[in-house]
Order: sequence, then C-alpha cells, then structure tokens
Amino acid sequence: MLKNYLKIALRNSRKNPVYTLINVVGLGVGIACCVLIALYVVDERSFDREYTHADRLYRVSQSIVFEGEAGEAATTPFPLKDALINDFPAMVEDGVRFYNLRQDRISISNPKNRQIVRQDRFYFTDASVMKLFDVNILSGDPEGGLDAPNTVIITEEIASLYFGDDNPVGETLALEGRIALTVTAVMDEWPVNSHFRPEMLASFESLRGMWRNYDELTSRWRSNPVWTYILLTEGSQPDGLLQRFGEFTDQYYAEFFTETETVELNLQALTDIWLHSDLEAEIAPNSSYANVWLFSGIALLILVIACINFINLSTAGAMYRSREVGMRKVLGAERRALIFQFILESMIYILFAVILAAVLLAAAQPLFSVFTGREITLSGVGAFQWIGIFLIFILIVSALSGFYPSTVLSSLRPIESLRGKLAAGKNGERVRKFLVVFQFSITAFLLVATSMSWFQYNYLQQKDMGFDKEQVLVVPMAMTSAVWSYDAFKERALAHSGVVSVTGSKMVMGDEDFLTYNITPEGFSADDTPSFAKIFVLHDFLETLNIPLLAGRTFSREFQTDESQAVLINREMVDYLNWGEPADAIGKSFRFEEQVMSVIGVTENFHHTQLRRELEPLIMELPANLSQFVSNIEYMKIRLAPGDPSDAIAELQEIWGSVDRTHSFDYFFLDDRLNQIYSSEEKLAGVLGTFSALAILVGCLGLLGLISYSVNRRKKEIAIRKTLGLSAPGVFMLLSKDYLKLVVAGHLVALPLVWIGISRWLDLFPYQISIARYLILTFIASLIVTMAISLLTISSQSVKAALLNPTDSLRGE
Repeated sequence: MLKNYLKIALRNSRKNPVYTLINVVGLGVGIACCVLIALYVVDERSFDREYTHADRLYRVSQSIVFEGEAGEAATTPFPLKDALINDFPAMVEDGVRFYNLRQDRISISNPKNRQIVRQDRFYFTDASVMKLFDVNILSGDPEGGLDAPNTVIITEEIASLYFGDDNPVGETLALEGRIALTVTAVMDEWPVNSHFRPEMLASFESLRGMWRNYDELTSRWRSNPVWTYILLTEGSQPDGLLQRFGEFTDQYYAEFFTETETVELNLQALTDIWLHSDLEAEIAPNSSYANVWLFSGIALLILVIACINFINLSTAGAMYRSREVGMRKVLGAERRALIFQFILESMIYILFAVILAAVLLAAAQPLFSVFTGREITLSGVGAFQWIGIFLIFILIVSALSGFYPSTVLSSLRPIESLRGKLAAGKNGERVRKFLVVFQFSITAFLLVATSMSWFQYNYLQQKDMGFDKEQVLVVPMAMTSAVWSYDAFKERALAHSGVVSVTGSKMVMGDEDFLTYNITPEGFSADDTPSFAKIFVLHDFLETLNIPLLAGRTFSREFQTDESQAVLINREMVDYLNWGEPADAIGKSFRFEEQVMSVIGVTENFHHTQLRRELEPLIMELPANLSQFVSNIEYMKIRLAPGDPSDAIAELQEIWGSVDRTHSFDYFFLDDRLNQIYSSEEKLAGVLGTFSALAILVGCLGLLGLISYSVNRRKKEIAIRKTLGLSAPGVFMLLSKDYLKLVVAGHLVALPLVWIGISRWLDLFPYQISIARYLILTFIASLIVTMAISLLTISSQSVKAALLNPTDSLRGE
C-alpha cells in the first residue's frame, strides 16, 4: 500500500511539475532562512556560558544618581573588589578586575627587534582571573603567571606576532616603551562567544612601575576606571548581596560625593552581559536582545509565508483530484486511507524541501558568517535536536496541508466526486484569500520596516553634528612622546601646505565617551552642584572643527589667564541655566573645587557625543598646566586641505617619527569614525532588506502557483469570455484584479502594526525621522513595489491564458 501511495505521489508531481517546483523551492527557501537565523540566535544566546563558574559570576556596575537621573556605568573604583570580598565573605568568594589605562590601544614592543604594535585587547588584571575565567595555559607557569609585578600572559597569536616560532616564555615586552614585562605563560585564545576577549593580561602590580602614587590612586572611591567581576559563594543569591549594597555605599562612597549625589551598585549576571547590557564604558561592544527578538521574528515570518504558500498550493491542487478520490472510494478505499495518502504526499514534498534547505544552508552559511562577523555553524545545536526539530516541523506542516483537503474530499459522496462538483466550486477560496492577505501583510511589514530603518540610518549619517567632520585627521596621542612635543609637532605640521589647522582634545567629537564633573555655576550653592559634561581642548579647537561662536571670543594665547580662568560653553548650557541670550552669559562664572572660571565665549550647539544621546550642556576648558595637558589631551585633530591627503599624511608620519620612536603613527578620519558608530543600524537595515527580498521571492512563488491554479480552474470561463469578445488585456485584468485587492488588503492590515513597531524602535533615538511622513512614503512605495512584482508574476500566466484557443477549452462540453 505504501508503495502505491509513493507511486501516486510521484505521478502527481510529474503531472504538475510547476506546483511541485514552487512548493519545494518556496518551502526550502523559507526553511533555510529560518534555520540560518536560528543558528545566529543560538550563537547569540551561548555567550559566556562555557565558563565553569558562569552561573555564579557577576559584574558590578555603578550609578551616580543626581536629581533623580542616573547614568549607569560598567566600571567601578579600584578598591571595590577587595572591599566586597572583605565585607561579605559569606556571599563573595573571589573577584577580579580588568583595567586598560582607559586607552583604546596600548603600545607594546619587542626590545630585541624593535617591533611596535598598538594592542587593543591588553588589560591589567588580578591573578584570580585564572580561576574565574578558566584561563587555559598552553606553556609556562600554569598557576602563578600573574602573581609577581611586571609579568604578562599572552595568547599564541600575540606570541607569534612578537617572537615568531621562538619560545616566548621568559622573553621581555616593553609597555609604552617604559615598563619591561616578562612573559610568564602563553594562554589559549579566549572563547569566541565571550563578551570580551583579552589577548594580553599583565599583573595589576605592574602598575606600580608606572605610577609613583600607586597606593593613593588605587584607593580612590571617586574614580571608577576598572571592570570588576565577583564570584558568589555556592548557594548565595545576588538579591541578598544587592540588599546590603545600600549600607556598603554609605560606608565607602558617601564622603567622596556631595549630599545631592547618591551612588548605587548593581549586579549583572555574566551570561546576561552580551545581550542585556548597554552601559557607559562597556569593556567591549555588546549585542542586543532586541536584535535576537527581531531576527527570530523575521525567521518566523518568512517560515510562515513559506508554509502559507505550501498549504495554499496543496489545498488548491488537491481540489483537482476529486474524481480520483471518487474513483478510489468506488473501488473500496476507506476514508482514513485517503487522509493518510494526502498527508504522506505532503510529507514527501516537505522532505524534499528540507533537503533543498540543507543545500541552500551549506551554500549561504559562509556568506552569513562574513555578514555577522562570526563563524555561525550547526554545532551550536546537537544533531539529535535538529532531527527532532525537523521531524516536528514535517509532521505539523504535513498535517495542516494534507488534512484539510483530504478530509473535505473523502467526505464527499462518490457521485459528487466523479462529477467534479468540488473542482468546479469555490470551496476553500475564502481560506486561501485570507492566507494570501496574511502573507502580503507580512511582506509589507518587512518592506516598510526595512525602508524606515534605512531612512533612520541615513538620517543619523547625514545629520548636522554642529561641526565640520570632513577632512579631519584624528591622531591618538595619549601616553606618547608626541604629547610632550605637541607645540613642536604643530609648528612643523602647519608648515606643510596640506595642513590647515591643528588642535587637540580629550575625546573624539561625536563619539560615545565623555566625562562629567561636579561644577557649581554662578547662582547655585555648593549643595546644589550639578554634574556637567566637560572636555579639555587646546587652542584653535573651534577653528579646526569650524564650530560657530555666538558670543564673546575663543581661547587666545594673547590672554595668559585663559589657561587657568577661562571656559567656553555651548548654547544649551545658557538655556539650561536660564542665562538669557548667549551674550548675557559672558562674564558668568563656574566654580570647580577652589578654582573659579569665567565664561569668555558661547558656541553654537554641537554634538560632542553620539546622536543616541540628547544634546547636553557642555563646558570647554584649556589644560591649566603640563600635568593636566598630559592627562587630558588624548587626541590630536588636524584639518587637512581639500584634495588628496596622502602627501600631508606622509609628512605628518615623518614628523611623528622624529618626536616619538616608541609608538607607531596611528590615525583615522573623523567622518569614518562617526560612520562606524551607526554600523549597527546599517547592519539592521541590511538584514531586513535581505530577508524582505527573500520574503517577496517566496511570496511571489506562492502567487505564481495560485494564479496558475486560477487559470486552470477558469479555463472554460476565460474561453467563453474570449468567444464573446474579451481581449488579452481584459484577460489580464480579469485574473489580476482579485489578487491586487489582496495585496492592498495585506498592506492595510500591516500599516498599524508597522506604525506601532517602528514608533517603539524610533523611541530609542533622541534624534529621529518624522514617522508620519516617512511611513506614508514607505507605505506607498512598498505597495507600488509589491503590486508591480505581483503584476509581473500574474502576467506570466495571464499571457498563457490569453493565448488559449477557446475551442480546445470548450471541446469537452
């Protein structure tokens, strides 16, 4: 019996190759997309779960609350770890700190061959890192590699970079050209699915060689430069420790903060950091759980579209088989045997679709890994789990696509089936139309969401930052010799015709990093001291970045008191303090500790931080002395003349080499750096665009099948209409109007859903596109595109119908 069922299934597939191909390809593409995204989701959820103590590891975060507002940071003070271990021994078993000198990249060199490389994954840490993060030592000291000062552990890749094939253990590396670090061990690469991946770990005691006042600096509670992780004792719960943090902060923090400020500590589970943490000063960029939900939703929607196609075409095609069912019932076939036959045929088609999906998956997997930046493989889920998932999927879709037509057909009386009564009727038409509307509503949702995300990304890229970001070369100079020779470097650089202006500052304008200080404005008491963003800048700062000055003057070397008594503020500060017009703010003062600074100028507002944050009041100040200069000027900004910058860059590199032989000449263009900040939005738009295109492809395959079914069902009607004078365009309109109505209905269903979803997503951005204008624009564009593609799909079959000879269609009547 089973053999006969298989023969019938193969015979029907050969008889209707178009239906078979559309069913298998459409469902195969949908399954491949779904599995591909599922692999990504599984990989995202696997981060930081490989560590032995992952369930007991927590990162401590810190918030400073002022006037009800708090900015939570991932970093904490130096002494926090030891204080937690000492004060809560029953709950905190151990801890570890990571510190990167607050530098994105640190210069490490091999004194023997003078190879200098700036490393971006270098951290000072405690010896407890070996236990807490399962550091696997490949060679060297397996346990005490970080116990002594001036020691470092490196990965195999770093060892090969500096020492080639030689044994690195016992060799020396120079930190910033000053501190000699002895390589005590080579460690294995940290797991790829870790929220940060160090390549070099130096002992915390090595900092003593850099800081003469090491003990004083590492006992400060006001500063929070390190990432602190703690290991809870067996059986301890984080809530119990959180309840004790209030009295803990009162004991250690209170004396270093004003009465209007409150310090709050929080715990983040290690396994939650990658997807759920978006704090200030993250140790490395994280992903987002919103993306997991988004991609999961996309995968589900595409799979739903593919399943709708399959079910629609299966039910539509089955209606042609009423005579076959009638004949089988006359010959004695039982109803359950007919139901089993239809379900078995559906299972065969789905099995072929799964095989096709596996082929597509193998071809697309490398490209998807390049797109995501990580190697995404099937290993994240076990083989038996995949088999189970596919079996469940095959059973469910087979039941949905085979049960309905088999139940309807098998319930008919044989005489009705043999007359083809069902094939000539419209049974199931409403269900298929509903499914088509649902399918096109999904397609419309993806298309409009893709367009809106692209418009938002483009808006962020094109928004005026308040300064000129073009042709600005940024050179990191923190901890380099160039910072000590800044004036000489600037003088020589300006001698080149390709260099227009040179300045320096604490931060990269428009980037995410900034610092706040408790500064008392004129008219405020010391107890009401607000916290303001302040950046240190150098002369020619406004001129180099073309920032407009609204009132007063900029910093000038003609006024020697500017370095110790003058500040610039932005217009937002004037509005925040209710000082009236910009000119009214000139001469106003700020007090910082014992220092009184006067406002000498007011600038137009500009975004000193990224556009994900609202514009804030800002103070700009010159370093008052050499110590402040070295500590607070980290980036040199050089405006280049229009045209090819290569000659100017070569000259700057030569000048750099003459003032600093310890650090390589690193640089980047400001506009490129700012574009990278919004790469996540760009990637989101790309993902949505790719899968929207696939959704349209799958949807059109289903539409092609349905219109083909419609043409076959209405052959006699079309023949009679042609006999009565219906033209070819008339045939096209006859076949297309009903489906175009379904396309429009699908878009109307999707419109409110898109509005709600996009509104919530745009709420994440303080600066956003106009949702009403762009939604209407993208909605109309999506409707036109979908209708155009649908018409092209319909036209392939309408032409076929228009060319039919009425005599052939009506011969049997």
